[in-house]
Amino acid sequence: MRGRVAKEKWSKGAASGMVALVFLILGFQLAVFVLKVAEMPGQAGHDEFTQAAGGVMAVEESCDQDDSGSVMSGMTGQREPEKPVSEPARGPKRSKYGGYERPAEEARRMVESFPFNPNTVTREDLQRLGLSARQAESIENYRSKGGRFRSKTDFQKMYVVSDTLFARLEPYIDIPKLELNGADSAALVSLRGIGPYYARKILDYRDRLGGFWRKEQLLEIEGFDADRYAGCADEVTVDDRKIRKVDLWHASDTLLARHPYLGPKGARSIVRYRELYDSTRWSLPDLAAERVLSQEIIEKLEKYIVFQ
Repeated sequence: MRGRVAKEKWSKGAASGMVALVFLILGFQLAVFVLKVAEMPGQAGHDEFTQAAGGVMAVEESCDQDDSGSVMSGMTGQREPEKPVSEPARGPKRSKYGGYERPAEEARRMVESFPFNPNTVTREDLQRLGLSARQAESIENYRSKGGRFRSKTDFQKMYVVSDTLFARLEPYIDIPKLELNGADSAALVSLRGIGPYYARKILDYRDRLGGFWRKEQLLEIEGFDADRYAGCADEVTVDDRKIRKVDLWHASDTLLARHPYLGPKGARSIVRYRELYDSTRWSLPDLAAERVLSQEIIEKLEKYIVFQ
């Protein structure tokens, strides 16, 4: 009998202890939860509290969007206006673009592609091509200080022109070559390796010659060596329609003597030949047959002779 009583007392005591322990744990957890909720701002704390209490689902999880784009509240069932979602604050996206960091507003601009000469293109057109205002200004400053783009690679070498930008624009770069028979001294000076001294020599030789029929004739100018020619050959072209021809059979000996391919000696030989033979024998082959001029000189003169 005593054993049964003792056993019942022990069971009741253990049960009471267990209940007390459970309430102690629950109380501790509730206290921790209340502290966390107290630290949360406004509605966020309330939403989490209601979710933990098992009353309703959190607002963020119970909201649906109808066809009109409005948000339906899972708590009240009433329609609430849609709120814009704000992105977290970020620093500006900055990327290197030809030496300058391109502003975000520039990246949104529509860019175009069209043929252009970097030596004459306007600042506005450079921006249409995709350059920023600072990049366009840099190129304009380079030109204002005497800089010149003689080739596409010269444009590529600009600090503000990135490899990506050049790859897109390279097919549209159009740098006209300098036409030798129409160029003035200022234009000739712009050629690589041609200063005022050689510009004057080119103009003088062109005048005496009557014009160039091929650009390799520059090598005939005294002091104009192969290295200087190689430096500017890709920048020039020749329009042989501008050649001024001479009437070999009626021109004065003074005029003939100025021609680089004749000189005073060749001029005297032609004047003497004209005195000996009538016009039926006034032809270049006749001059070659009579050895008045060498075959080499005759071949050069073919571009400059007119018969009247």
